[in-house]
Amino acid sequence: CASLLAASSCPSSSLGLYQTMLSLLSLALGLSLLTTSRPPAPRAAARLAASSAPSFSLPSPIETLKRLSSAEARELQRELLELAFEQDPQVVVRRSLDLARAVRVVGSETVQGLSSAAAAPEPPVILRRMCEELGATYVKLGQFIASSPTLFPPEYVQEFQKCLDATPPMPWSDVKEIVEAELGRPIGQVYASVDETPLAAASIAQVHAARLLSGEDVVLKVQKKGVQGSLKADLDLLYANARVLQLLGVVTAELSDVVATLRSAILEEIDFVLEAQRTEQFAEFLARSPELDGVVTVPKVYRAASASRLLTLERLYGVPLIDLESVRKYQPQPELALIVALNTWVSSVLTNEWFHADVHAGNLLVLTDGRVAFIDFGIVGAIPAATAEGMLDFVRSFPAGDMAGVGRALEKMGFTKELSEEQSAAFAKDIGEVIASIDSMTADIATTASAGAAASAIDETQLNRAVAAVARVAEGYGIRFPREFALLIKQVLYFDRYTSLLAPGLDVLNDERLSMNRPPPPGDGGVSSVEGGSVAVEVLPPEDDAE
Repeated sequence: CASLLAASSCPSSSLGLYQTMLSLLSLALGLSLLTTSRPPAPRAAARLAASSAPSFSLPSPIETLKRLSSAEARELQRELLELAFEQDPQVVVRRSLDLARAVRVVGSETVQGLSSAAAAPEPPVILRRMCEELGATYVKLGQFIASSPTLFPPEYVQEFQKCLDATPPMPWSDVKEIVEAELGRPIGQVYASVDETPLAAASIAQVHAARLLSGEDVVLKVQKKGVQGSLKADLDLLYANARVLQLLGVVTAELSDVVATLRSAILEEIDFVLEAQRTEQFAEFLARSPELDGVVTVPKVYRAASASRLLTLERLYGVPLIDLESVRKYQPQPELALIVALNTWVSSVLTNEWFHADVHAGNLLVLTDGRVAFIDFGIVGAIPAATAEGMLDFVRSFPAGDMAGVGRALEKMGFTKELSEEQSAAFAKDIGEVIASIDSMTADIATTASAGAAASAIDETQLNRAVAAVARVAEGYGIRFPREFALLIKQVLYFDRYTSLLAPGLDVLNDERLSMNRPPPPGDGGVSSVEGGSVAVEVLPPEDDAE
């Protein structure tokens, strides 16, 4: 029924076929996720791995016919028709063939697994393989699942950690064609030179070193050929299927909300104009704190050499924050780099329109001149003032082992009625058990820190398990978190791990170089002066009506 309703709104047979096939994939994904949820367990350690199947039911034929003839169905059909007319027929035909090939390949693998002596492939494995075979959109879908432990079951979050973003680079001929199309002129009229071999290549874009005619070293972020059309077609149709399944009563509105969030997040990530705006806006945020001048930076955006599929940025030379030995070459006291980065990020959460929501080591650099650099603003988050204040309380309480404070902070960050004193105590106790069960991450990282960046890399699976475990405990007390919670807490955990690497002796709760530990200055606030050879950013109080 989902396929028939969706296909009936499509203006071409190829799009109808694609919609029908994708309906089956959406149904499989939706039912798999619905049947693998996470109810409250009696104790926190069990919550780390608990999952069971909630009850759900398919509508009866009569109920289905009523739903299909309702005013809501007619409105949905109009919505699907609008989405269908926005698609490029050539893209749709190509994606139909891609989907057929992916189903054949993964189907063959699954059949071989069932016929072998090995264990049959689990649904998360099958869906991950489908995502990998379907390319950029579904690799991003997999990464979204892997980075959203508050939205998806833990076994899916863990499995989709394996979704590889590294893909073969585009040939130079395609890169040159895209760059010249975006610039509207020959490449030699803008760049003195461009390295034909990319510095890095991922599913959506690749990066090339270059030099402008004016002499500046830059990097070119070039969107891969055909990605934009494919992503929009895939995401629109995923959303359409989720809405159809919701109409039919097969899934709840929650799945549609998740798909809508996914669609928005990925489309933002491929919007290079938006990324340029965010990079410049973060530079403006830094400029509002004069003491950060010469201490923290972001790459300069060269607007005249940027467009919707091309981003030209200042090339920054540095090393990842977790590469302790290399950091020491440029900053004799690595903990100062950490303090600057943490103060800057906390201040952005509390006072900026949004915060950087992907501060993994590759996006936080210590430059050769000692400055700290934030790069890659494809993923950001925004939270209300109360949630930001709760985050600050969490940052203060978590490193100190104050589980009652952690519990109160999470209450403030979530959406719930106020807990009673007894409930709050029980919540804090359960959170304490979760923290204790995952606290070995610090010891593991400290043990391998001396081996360098490769050995001390932050384990994404551990971080996501930590966030998911906290979310499951909270759900048992009626506290529900949005995706921004996962983004926020994950960044806090990143910084907690960086502290273990760079400044294991740092007293996060009491060190006055951390702006969150100092009382607000008298008057209307501002930034603090430089003390003891380090720079600390004062945190301005959020507006009462901030959102």
